[in-house]
Amino acid sequence: MKYNIIMFNMSEFREWKSGIVNRNYHILHNLLEKDQINKIFAVDFLPYTKKRSLRIYLQSILKSTGGKRIYMDLTSKLSLHSDKLCVYSTIDSIFSEKKVYKKINKIIKKKKIFNDKYPILIWSYFPIFSGYFDFFKNFSVVKTINIFDTVDNWMEHPNFTDYKERLKNNYEIISKESDYIFTVSKDLLNLFPKAKNKEWIPNGVDLSHFEKKADKTIIHAGHPIIGYVGTIEKRLDFELIKYLSLKNPEKSIVLIGPVWKNVKVDELKSQNNVHFLGRKSYSELPYYINEFNVSIIPHKVDKYTKSMNPLKLYEYLACGKPIVTTQVAGVEKFQELIYAAKTKEEFNEKINQALKENNKQLETKRKESVQNENWKNRVNQMLEKINNITNSN
Repeated sequence: MKYNIIMFNMSEFREWKSGIVNRNYHILHNLLEKDQINKIFAVDFLPYTKKRSLRIYLQSILKSTGGKRIYMDLTSKLSLHSDKLCVYSTIDSIFSEKKVYKKINKIIKKKKIFNDKYPILIWSYFPIFSGYFDFFKNFSVVKTINIFDTVDNWMEHPNFTDYKERLKNNYEIISKESDYIFTVSKDLLNLFPKAKNKEWIPNGVDLSHFEKKADKTIIHAGHPIIGYVGTIEKRLDFELIKYLSLKNPEKSIVLIGPVWKNVKVDELKSQNNVHFLGRKSYSELPYYINEFNVSIIPHKVDKYTKSMNPLKLYEYLACGKPIVTTQVAGVEKFQELIYAAKTKEEFNEKINQALKENNKQLETKRKESVQNENWKNRVNQMLEKINNITNSN
């Protein structure tokens, strides 16, 4: 069975091109490699604030993001990036959600984007909007199948506090209307009590990508290096990181990732052994992680982190690095290979234990533990579930 896909992304394509990647990126690009997929019409992050609309208009619509432009009007642009991928950017959602879907319908038909003989997967990562369920019911003469891939519980995300009720309502609609729901963590299955079909499919990793090592030292800090990769945001336990820096003046704590606005890190920056290296592209990450002596996941344990499945967990393991983490969701799967701590004192003890115990044999075991946890297998799992419901109807 072949499929066409309309995918509502939680990111902008230009962000992916600049090296900022996530689960959405990996799933989309692995789908493109499948013969089973005819074509993907990828819809950039739909803005719901004026500020985001302006950014998308200036950076994704007016500026070139690659590909061949095949449609443009005052508020939208469609570019062809390969024979299988079209990328659509629009700010119509700030005016009318229905207008977005009507224009997508119009463009797909006018430009003959899809072969009408294949079923269409309406595949979303973006719970801010849910009106597509009603609109696309009569979108085509061929079957449409609604897929939702759940990346975290956005109701608990600090950036979406003002949209909690809207998200709650949309999650209920998604639960009722989706043909299949995938979740990044086991806990997220509880978010969809009315779902017809749901499956926990964790994050994955591109193993070959994380085998890369730099030809020379790129982290200029004293060893041993305690390293973290990820956005510097409110999910991080800054008190824990400060405690680690004070208890380990002879070690370097390296934090790689952008610092979100309204996150206060001045006190940490004042510590001589804490180094903020800023955002690094996905292509650069292996070089940095492979210089860590110990990798850490110092996340707060709360409702938000309970819904997560840290990508960095798989990436650290793919590099064979010792991992010390708080007891967030997803780490229990690798409990024999990582060091999980309940308190800041225990976290510090585990770092020293990890440094002392690390050896080539353990590094090999860590790498082997994620051999089957790759994105290709994740997409195969998803397509198998989708094929089952397609064939049963």
